[in-house]
Amino acid sequence: MRSAIINSVVAVGCMVGAAVADDVSAAWTDSNTGIEFQQFTDADTGFSAGIALPESPKSDFIGNIVLPLNNSEGWGGLSLTAEMVGSLLITAWPNGDSVMGSIRETSSYATPAVYSGDATLEPITNGTFINSTHMSYTFLCSGCIVDDLTFTASDTGAVMGWAMADTSPTTPSSASTAFTYHSKGYGDFEMYLSKAYSASYSTWASYASTSTSSGNATSTGNSTASTSSSTAAPYSNTTSTSTTSNITYDYIIAGAGAAGIIVAERLAETNKSVLLLERGGVSTKSSGNNDTLSWNDTITAYDVPALASTLSEIVDTYCTDTADMAGCLLGGGTEVNALMFVKPQEKDFDDKWPTGWKWSDVEEYASKLYERNPGTILPSADGKYYDQPVYNVLSSFFSGLGWSSVNAIEEPNKKEKVYSHPPWSIQDSERAGPVRTYLPLAQGLDNFTLKLNTKVLRVVRDGSAITGIEIENSDGSTEIININTGGKVILAAGTMSTPRILFNSGIGPKAQIQTVQSGSTGITLPDEADWIELPVGKNLKDHPIFTVEFNTNNNFSVFNFDTVETGPSLTNEDLYAQGSGPIAQGGQRLNFWTTVNSTDGITRYIQGTTSAASAGVIKMKIYLTHGLTSSGVLGITSDGYTTFTTDPWMTTAADQTAINNFMQYMIDATSSSNSTLSIVGKTSNMTGSDLATDYVTGDHFVGTAIMGTSNNSAVVDTNTKVFGTDNLFVVDGSIHPDLPTGNTQAIIMVVAEAAAAKIAALDTSSSTSTSSVAASSASVGSHAVTSVAASSVAASVVTTIEGSTTTIVSYVTATAESSDSGSASSGQSSSGQSSGSSSSGQSSSGSSNSGTSSSDSSDSGSSSSSSSSSANDSNSSGSGSSSSSSTSESGSSSSTSSSSGSSSSDADAEVVAAMEEIIQKIMEELKEVIAEDSTNSTLKARGYDHTHAHAKRALLSHFDSLRSSKH
Repeated sequence: MRSAIINSVVAVGCMVGAAVADDVSAAWTDSNTGIEFQQFTDADTGFSAGIALPESPKSDFIGNIVLPLNNSEGWGGLSLTAEMVGSLLITAWPNGDSVMGSIRETSSYATPAVYSGDATLEPITNGTFINSTHMSYTFLCSGCIVDDLTFTASDTGAVMGWAMADTSPTTPSSASTAFTYHSKGYGDFEMYLSKAYSASYSTWASYASTSTSSGNATSTGNSTASTSSSTAAPYSNTTSTSTTSNITYDYIIAGAGAAGIIVAERLAETNKSVLLLERGGVSTKSSGNNDTLSWNDTITAYDVPALASTLSEIVDTYCTDTADMAGCLLGGGTEVNALMFVKPQEKDFDDKWPTGWKWSDVEEYASKLYERNPGTILPSADGKYYDQPVYNVLSSFFSGLGWSSVNAIEEPNKKEKVYSHPPWSIQDSERAGPVRTYLPLAQGLDNFTLKLNTKVLRVVRDGSAITGIEIENSDGSTEIININTGGKVILAAGTMSTPRILFNSGIGPKAQIQTVQSGSTGITLPDEADWIELPVGKNLKDHPIFTVEFNTNNNFSVFNFDTVETGPSLTNEDLYAQGSGPIAQGGQRLNFWTTVNSTDGITRYIQGTTSAASAGVIKMKIYLTHGLTSSGVLGITSDGYTTFTTDPWMTTAADQTAINNFMQYMIDATSSSNSTLSIVGKTSNMTGSDLATDYVTGDHFVGTAIMGTSNNSAVVDTNTKVFGTDNLFVVDGSIHPDLPTGNTQAIIMVVAEAAAAKIAALDTSSSTSTSSVAASSASVGSHAVTSVAASSVAASVVTTIEGSTTTIVSYVTATAESSDSGSASSGQSSSGQSSGSSSSGQSSSGSSNSGTSSSDSSDSGSSSSSSSSSANDSNSSGSGSSSSSSTSESGSSSSTSSSSGSSSSDADAEVVAAMEEIIQKIMEELKEVIAEDSTNSTLKARGYDHTHAHAKRALLSHFDSLRSSKH
């Protein structure tokens, strides 16, 4: 996931490589203090920042930030370089009648941490105040000129950055608070440092307060100075006593993003009770967001493809306590990314994923995903491509180099010297993804619950057994929600946040758990004897992105994306109303892929995405992807933020050589006299390494809860279960042992499909190692029957059901593989299909996943065990109990009679015929449902797959009637 404009306060500088600023400083004297500044003022927002220096600068300067306020709210920042990362940032904001100040270091693309060096801020009282419209912060910044993080003492000029918001930071009273999105503006300017020198500097510096406050202290009516001891609390009430919910669930999933929604929906299909939790709120219009666009009240900014690449300039739904960018809203990153839907090639699984997760193992689950969320290179309903100058120029350029044109959606394995129209996650001219393609299915089930604005703090453990979770509600109250007997918790909070939940649960490196233990969040940890040492946070990987711009010999115009939010042209608006036009497309115009060699013999892949930078100029984002060897480490701070303890980018010489080689290839390819492209800023002696010095994060993080076969090197096993636990699972990008060739959302969704099947199969295998469908002697209409093997019914049903076959059959046959696998023999008693059948004349008692013996016939409740096996394995209700009457929609189990033990092929055929008749009636009902919902384009697109719930309930109801008539 990567948007064109980064989402946090660190985006105060210009784009990497900027050499010329749009605005410049000018002389200004502050009438309150008499200090003479070189001051920059943004004409649009009124933000202002200035600097005063001694005649021979060393390490100190005097600064000033003036910030317009919005109903006494807002914050502003001054970056001391033009870089996105690796800069000191001076921030200021109001806290009631006081002004707060803090020095931050922008080491990543999220809320920057408080600077840990020796720099300090001392307020200058007369220049620090708040009035009805503005605030001013004037300060002495001691030790603030720092090598590599700021301008140097000898610089005569410097490009600096600024940002401001009209909402206050999340915790205004804390000097280490997280910041809200810089919604009011940001940019860069040229500071004329040599004109800021003054012989009066020492006099002005003496105005500074000598009492430096530590941490989050305030100076009433004036200011605070922050130091490295600052702390912040992202948990508002974790030290209070949590209440316990009286509702329990079979599955609790933490995180409704790319993986969480898919896992939740698939598990809900098993008829078990499912709770899906999301710390953010709604996203798309269909999910309940009514913050629609002024020109179209049926869509939000999240829905519109053309807004995807600049969405971070419009919305403020990013996590503020993660080491880097993450979407904190329904859909997670799939709702704030730039729509790239790069299907994984086979090598993405075959190279480093463990046995059981190779392409041959996951291919069927990829197909399931693509049936619902297929992606497209041609989203416009009229079958036309729009705004194609960039594609035309580049396709001609690459073709001339011997590259081939492919369809990236239909040919995912072709990744060597190929280019394509961009593959997007778009359906029906709107952003696709699991919020659109999976969530409505889950919401159609009465055993599914979605809870928004709910942050999962930790899992509640009893040794290796997980009993529930602790959450923080939107009002700050905390609550424990328990799971049913045999239930499971699945973490899907993402690569940046799942490790925090694990650390908070006593799982991970000891040092990280100790940080939680000694921190300020109030998290309740298990006893140290129950801590589980696993490499949580390690193996962190990401795609670095290098940006190069090219001049062309084609002075094409640029589509104005800025108008899409506020009001496009009538032509484009009319086209979009028909599902067509440039607004139905994402921001990219051509993608390309190839391989590159390096010194270690490992083949690395390159991905490129392209767009128009300006008239006649093309911007090329070049990703180093699959095969890279650099990695980092994610940890946690004492105040609960995840942080990079080791950066994951470009840490190996072989990775650097690889990208250097590709950049040299591009230099050589554009150096011929007849080339249609030339590199902006190219010099005669430029080499590939010159183009590969600056990079930004791809925000495609994986690996922090890595999958493997040993707890020495992995966090989860090949069933995605956390080592050392009985029933805790992780399904998100954090378990991926390798980076894919392209953007991560498609492969994360594929893995979620496969993981959901594995988790559901654990329930089946633990409770139905062998089973059968035994129907005792009864009559169906005029037919007398005795018993029928599961395989007989299944074989018939498979040929009858369209689309929904596999799911429905699993309910009819209690997921039995066949009668040959060990069904209950004649005259034997079984306590229920889902607990396993007996072949030795003994009663089967079954056992739960945690290994506790019980008479449970399901994973989530109790059942009588004095009868023959029931006809389905959905024997759990939302409360985790199972009755002894008849099978109903709640899934309770009937077990009141014994098997006759007889078998007859004629009887088998008669039951099959009866079941075929029932199934045919169900399918007719399903067709009516689809016909009634014909206006729903999502239903039309996926047909019977959207009616699993109807099919299950109808089938169970019919089967119950059939079985009752037999008895």
